[in-house]
Amino acid sequence: MQINFVNRKRDWTFSPHGGPLTDEEIERLHARLVQPITDAKNVALLSPLTRRQREQFSRATKSVVLYFGDEVPEVVKAEELAAMSSAPLGYRPEALVGLNVGCGTRTISPYLLSVDIMRQGSLGKASGEHSQLNASAFLALSDDLPFRPNTIDYIVALHMLEHVEDPVGTINHWLDIVKPGGGIGIIVPDWRFTWDSRNDRAPFGHKWNPTPDLIRRLYKEHWSSKADLQQLDTYEFAMSFDFVLRKHGRFVPFAAPDPATIKSGYQRNQEGVFLHGD
Repeated sequence: MQINFVNRKRDWTFSPHGGPLTDEEIERLHARLVQPITDAKNVALLSPLTRRQREQFSRATKSVVLYFGDEVPEVVKAEELAAMSSAPLGYRPEALVGLNVGCGTRTISPYLLSVDIMRQGSLGKASGEHSQLNASAFLALSDDLPFRPNTIDYIVALHMLEHVEDPVGTINHWLDIVKPGGGIGIIVPDWRFTWDSRNDRAPFGHKWNPTPDLIRRLYKEHWSSKADLQQLDTYEFAMSFDFVLRKHGRFVPFAAPDPATIKSGYQRNQEGVFLHGD
């Protein structure tokens, strides 16, 4: 399969109106920031900037990029559509077996099985992992999912892999349980527009610093023998990016047994294998 890289957001060319900020403008704005970054004063300060200018400012100052208004649901939609492209093509969602690992409350589709390390209302040492949880999540660790090899059609994972200490091993585990032709759709933050995980002291915080170039390298070193890198970094919002792995092989969907091959109770009784309680 040919690798399809659609890398739009790295083009920092702007229109004449609302063009890139100068170094002096960035310095003046940065000097006026207060903590935390989401403080109302920062929102008021940065709101007049275009989205591209805010992304430029974020990268230049190593601060978290802020999105406002309609941009927020647009980011969510872009992330979810990109991750869902890991589903095998040509099949309705209700015909597929998919997992949403580390779901939180972003269930995305009713046809995905939500998997998480805890549920809504959970208590204990893991209670800080998510601010919002799914009450019906299937409980499992991301690197130890209780599914047989080659049984899952596709997996999506949005903003959870950055919390995993061994993303390479975790994805290898997912590639084992995904069927040939199945996919893995992942959304992770671009640390250059969020924060440097080398300074993250939270036990449930980020454990590594994802970038598209790092994913390219990890793919070549660890996953290229098992899967194709179907897409990478395909939407415009800079805070996060997507990548989709497609496992080598021909996809065969789940199929219910042919009724003609199922023996009735009468047939089983005639063959002497009927279980009967007196």
